[in-house]
Amino acid sequence: MLRAVRPLLADLPGARALWTQLRSRRLRAAVARESTATYANGVSTAFTLSAAKLWHLERVRPVVIVLLGPVTERDSDWILRAHEVLRAHILVSERLASEAVPNDDVSTRCDFLGHAEETDLRALLMWVRRHWRACDVWLLDTKNPLPDHWAGVHLQHVAHEYHEDAAIGIVQPALTDGRAVYQGPEYDRAAGGWSGRQRHDRFLQYRIPRYVLGATVHGTLLRADAIDAVDLPSDELEGASFTDQLNVVVRRAWQQNRRTLAFSPVVLAVTEPPVSPAFTDAHRTWLEHRTVTNAAGRRRVIFVLNATSVSGGIRVVFAEAAGLAARGFDVEIWSLQGTPGWIESSVPVTSYRRYEDLLLALRNERAIKVATWWETSDPVFLASVNHGIPVNFVQEFETWFYPDQPWSRSAVATSYRPELLTLTTAQFQRAELAELGVDAALIPVGFDPTTFFVDQAVSRERDVVLAVGRSFFQKNFAMTRRAWDRLGDARPKLLMYGNEPDLVEESPSEYVVRPDDAGVQILYNRATCFVQTSIHEGFGLPILEAMACGCPVITTDAHGNRDFCVDGENCLIVPQDDDVALAGAIRRLLADEALQERLRAGGLRTAERYAWPVVLDELADFYRAVD
Repeated sequence: MLRAVRPLLADLPGARALWTQLRSRRLRAAVARESTATYANGVSTAFTLSAAKLWHLERVRPVVIVLLGPVTERDSDWILRAHEVLRAHILVSERLASEAVPNDDVSTRCDFLGHAEETDLRALLMWVRRHWRACDVWLLDTKNPLPDHWAGVHLQHVAHEYHEDAAIGIVQPALTDGRAVYQGPEYDRAAGGWSGRQRHDRFLQYRIPRYVLGATVHGTLLRADAIDAVDLPSDELEGASFTDQLNVVVRRAWQQNRRTLAFSPVVLAVTEPPVSPAFTDAHRTWLEHRTVTNAAGRRRVIFVLNATSVSGGIRVVFAEAAGLAARGFDVEIWSLQGTPGWIESSVPVTSYRRYEDLLLALRNERAIKVATWWETSDPVFLASVNHGIPVNFVQEFETWFYPDQPWSRSAVATSYRPELLTLTTAQFQRAELAELGVDAALIPVGFDPTTFFVDQAVSRERDVVLAVGRSFFQKNFAMTRRAWDRLGDARPKLLMYGNEPDLVEESPSEYVVRPDDAGVQILYNRATCFVQTSIHEGFGLPILEAMACGCPVITTDAHGNRDFCVDGENCLIVPQDDDVALAGAIRRLLADEALQERLRAGGLRTAERYAWPVVLDELADFYRAVD
């Protein structure tokens, strides 16, 4: 419709303004219809092509397009269109450009340009500083197909708007040769070089922009103010290939806290896989020589939490922090919430209003910085580019929290980065991480043996089934409830704890609201058996706590509990969501005291391996070895 109307408006007064208004209205409607997501840590998928076109329409920014390599007569239409759409000036090689290529206001022929790998990037950027200083620079290698012009608008929009504080200095697209998609060089901290991992994109991670520490040439866009901010020393650039020169600029930009963003929603075609940059001594000095001790020589560890609210995973972080402090580490916890009131903490908690505030403070710290939830991974990575060592503590493959949110699953999978050393708690998520090319160390979760133990002062009751009373879908308490109902008039007492006292109101049942650990220990010692029917668990700590208290366990295969749950030896395992089988297992266990004793003995043997003193010694060894 708009294309049909535009010629009719051409001769009318104010036609351009009216055309812009009509097009802006159409683009705003398109942006409003698009399904996108933006997360608290700044990761966003809202930078769509429609949003970029609207931004470009309202705020045109000048750009210089550099065509590296031969430019033929067939490229003339592309150059004219780029000049019109992007308001761009095009630089071409004086030696390699056809005479038919338009010049004057459209392009400039430069004697310092040639094929990509024979061009001096420093000379190019110094020339741009002299003649087109206010312009962004878009690099294109003409051995590849020239992209759609809107790709440049898309990249430029991201460069200027993705971060509110002008932190983006360089943006690069994804590249494809038709066989694979290349999403930018990734630094693998464990291997000490650029990652060779294959990106499987099982969760469509390519939809999520991410920061990278290196760049490839074709399609990379440099912001004008980033070019101004970066020093270009001739001694470091002289004799290096164009790719390696570009990566000197990337490194120096990061050292000025100007980020390089791989914007993979823009994909450009290439004729062959891109050349990876060299991993140089300068890279090693920058990324690998890190101080993480305080003035007294104690290793510093800063755990980064998104919250300090009631959570088993947060309780684990506080226990690990206290355990490391007791073993000589200098430990802090930084969070978007303050000191919790529900758990005792000997480790100081520093709170921040939002992730960006936390990041700006954290990047000055020389410490081991530990992400503890997927949203904290990017802030920890960004805060460790120049100082400290980043670690990702993955207690659960966190896509499980978003069964109906595909954008969130993509964002979670992208957060598992090779730039962070990764630590996880169970073989199941270690295998899930391996599918994404991340090699994780494995140290399990522990329990406090001074809190959870067989208490001779508490009498074990003969007909009581204990469960965590939570309606959260992942815990699948509904399966426990259905099995209990199946037991009919002879059903045992259902004893529950948590913070949802209205979950079950029928008799015989009892709900204990928000018991402390000592109260939970009494419940484990009262119950005839403990039942947990989760669909999925990252580990399954309540099972271990029950075992440590001598309470026989019935559970499902919840993935994270596979490392320590052995059917018939220390627990009974029933199929997922099979309430008939669970009802049968409860009936069988309550009637068989010998089986109870066998499972009790097996559980106590298992618990010995997972007591916090044992686990924390392993954890301390891990953090002492981090470098």
